[in-house]
Order: sequence, then C-alpha cells, then structure tokens
Amino acid sequence: GRPGLRDRIDRRGVCNRRPDGRRIGHLFAAHTAITDTGNGMKLGSLRLNGKETVVARLDDTTGVALEVATMLELIGAGQRGLDAAASAIDRAVAGSLPTIELANADWLPPNPRATKVVGCALNNENVNTTAHRAVASPIFFMKARSAMTGHGKPIRIRARHGFTVPEPEPAVVLRDTIRDANEDTVLDHGFGYTVINDCTANGIKFGEDAVALNQEPSRIHEHQMAWRHRFADDNYVFVIFNARSKSADSFAPMGPWITTADEMPDPDQLRIRGYVDGVNYTDDSTSSYLFSVARVIAEASAWFTLEAGDCVATGTGGRGTDAFPGGPPSVDLRQYAVTDVEVSGLCRLSN
Repeated sequence: GRPGLRDRIDRRGVCNRRPDGRRIGHLFAAHTAITDTGNGMKLGSLRLNGKETVVARLDDTTGVALEVATMLELIGAGQRGLDAAASAIDRAVAGSLPTIELANADWLPPNPRATKVVGCALNNENVNTTAHRAVASPIFFMKARSAMTGHGKPIRIRARHGFTVPEPEPAVVLRDTIRDANEDTVLDHGFGYTVINDCTANGIKFGEDAVALNQEPSRIHEHQMAWRHRFADDNYVFVIFNARSKSADSFAPMGPWITTADEMPDPDQLRIRGYVDGVNYTDDSTSSYLFSVARVIAEASAWFTLEAGDCVATGTGGRGTDAFPGGPPSVDLRQYAVTDVEVSGLCRLSN
C-alpha cells in the first residue's frame, strides 16, 4: 500500500523511519486536550472565521487548512485529495503555507455531513458476562446526524434524560459506498478512524422508553422470549426504544481527528480509555470485542447501505478500573464537568 502520509517527518520535523523502514516510536503527553497518540496523518474539521474548514494536523498545537470545502469532498477526492493534503503538510512545515493555532479552535465533527452514525451495542466480552444468551451477531442502533458534535463542545443532558453514561470507542469513517461487503476485504473501504463517545441516557431508556407488555399466553411468540429467561407464569414481553437515549442532540461527540486508514495496521488491537474529570473509569482494548471491526462493518453493510463519510462505531470499552469497578455503566455524566475518550493511535476527545 501507499506509505503513510506523515512518514517523512514527525511532529518535531525529525525523520521517523529507520534505514530499514521501521518506524521510530515517540512518547506523547497523555492528557493534552488534543494529544496525538500515534504517527498517522490526521484530518479534522473546524469553523474558522465563520466558515467550515478542513485541516491537517501538524502537531499538538497547530494545523494547516486544506483547499477543499468539506471533509466529504476530501474523502470523495480519493488518493488525489490525500496527496494534496500531504503536500499542504509539507509546505506548512517548510514555512510556505500559514498555520492555524488549535488551542481555541471551534471544532466540528470530523465529517459533519455523515448521513448516519451506526453503533454496535454490547460488542465487548466485559459487558456480556451475565447475558442470558450469548450475542449471536453484532447488534446495531443508529444516531442521527444532528446527534454529532465536536471536540470541546458540551454534551446537553436534559433533566428527563436522567442517568447518562459515556461509552468510549473508535469509529470507522467510510471512503466509499458499500452494501453486503465481504468481511475479508471490508477494511479496504475505510477512509480512516476517529473517536466517539456514544453517550447513552439509561434514565429515559428504562424509565420512559421501555415497556413491559403482559400478554395473553396465546399471543406470545417464541422469538419474543428466546432472548431471556422466562419464569413461571411470566408472560411479559419487553420492548425498548433507543431514539431519545442514544440519538439526542450532542449525544455523539466525536473527533477531533480522523487518522487515515493506511496508518492503522490492526484496528483490533487499540487501547480504549475513558475519563471523567481526569479520573480513569475504563481501560480496555478492541481485542476485547466479541466481533472484530471487520465483522462489525461487514454485518452493518448487510442491513444498511453505508455511504462515503458514514461513521460506524465499533464497540465500547467495558473493563472497569480501581476508581470505577463497574466501568462505563457506573458513570453518571451529570456528576462531572469534563469527559474524555482516548484511543491509542487516534486522538483524545474531550467534552
């Protein structure tokens, strides 16, 4: 494949390849708001002087504007667009293009024009240990485009949302339209990877959007009970709807960066960490997934046409920490001022 777009120089202007081609690793600060945790080319969207602007990252504090109107235009330009972005980075490093200070940037979602955000529920062995029946295939839900928000933006939790939890995870951004994709080759359709916090309001989910229907035995179908244990004289059919708990405005913060796919050799070995007010509540890995990233995307494409720029969130980190043994389900975002998500090799998202 094509060499990484940032292979020639790292964020300090130093060659980051050995003579034999192997990458020289670097250490990065762990708690900078937009800390880079890898060496890949990183692309984002922000509002600059009232205008949507696509930027490429130079280092933790600076970027360079690209000559495209939107991230979706850059994705659609394919290799030509990536080559132009690489050229802009080189010219900015050489001092022939102006740079942008990122400290107080007005961040947008990396691709504000995604037609949909597809999420994969319960895709983690650490949150399935007590399941009555093993999950047989990836389980999906949707988040609306209006749920997306950018790095540094507030998550707006209404009083009726109640107990609202963070769910830190990586997301794949598609580079072209796919339908019924092959699991063996589906990752070839990825433009890059970003970070998402799949906020979920369990308060309203179980308090207002869940219904238990006490049915007449003659009206119960086998599939309505197959997923759970049925007690004696138990004729309750449970239904839960996720729109208000998953897809409310600002419940899909993501970014700030998309890391290009050529810099992500194994998406099934990414460390996932989540924080509230600087305290770590989960430290997990995509290696804990029940279903691989490729399986998730391929399965999603069997049910939904995935279009260029769409995002597929592949599964939350679930393992707890000493501070939060219960992991993400034990964290009520209403009690904290700042929540962060960090995925190795990608970036750190703060809201």
